[in-house]
Amino acid sequence: MKSNVLKKRTEKFRGFLNLLYSGAFLRFTRLNRNRLLRQTRTLGIDRLHIGCGNILLEGWLNITYEMREKYGEIKERNGRWWLNYDVRKQLPFDDNTIQYIAGSHFIEHLDLNEGMDFFKEAFRVMKKGGVIRVSCPDLEIYARHYVSGNKEFFENPFIRQACTFKNAVTNGEIFAAKAYDSGGAHKWFYDFNSLKHVLELAGFHQVKKVGRLQGQVPDVQRIEPAEREIETSYAEAVKP
Repeated sequence: MKSNVLKKRTEKFRGFLNLLYSGAFLRFTRLNRNRLLRQTRTLGIDRLHIGCGNILLEGWLNITYEMREKYGEIKERNGRWWLNYDVRKQLPFDDNTIQYIAGSHFIEHLDLNEGMDFFKEAFRVMKKGGVIRVSCPDLEIYARHYVSGNKEFFENPFIRQACTFKNAVTNGEIFAAKAYDSGGAHKWFYDFNSLKHVLELAGFHQVKKVGRLQGQVPDVQRIEPAEREIETSYAEAVKP
């Protein structure tokens, strides 16, 4: 118990130091975004893995947003590029330079307006013919099982494990818990039709509902685990 408390305090202090560092070196400013823009040009980056967490794909720029980490600095980790960056801001890439964007269980952490703005930025930076792929908890799946009273779905070990409100027991409580996740970490709940709508508003065409591991974007087997398929909507779209 004491070791866990010490570890949490150490991580919190480390995060505070990284926040100070990022502020002192103007990591949150337009000046730093311009520096990143020059760096991404030099590296020739054309694949973005958004909301990467701890999964780093080789040949991609893996992007996450974690306040405990140094902000706005591309680093190499085990031969893979990693960037701590708030994608609600303008992306540090030139127009028409990115071939693939992949984001697994990321977009639900932005509210609807933020999600729309992100897809517009994604459209801007992508090449003609570039493909974006997103997956997220599927509102239709949860709603269908809720309306039908399918307790087996809500008692599935993964659904229970993924529910951050551990006192949620009824189908309705677990459904609502997925919408709010950790007291607000989830900001929106998409089904495929709403994903299609916001992608088309951003300018994307050929928005398709695909299966896990299906589609044009490479390396998805690394970021789309089988246990999440039960609750997930997968979509791909193309920049015309």
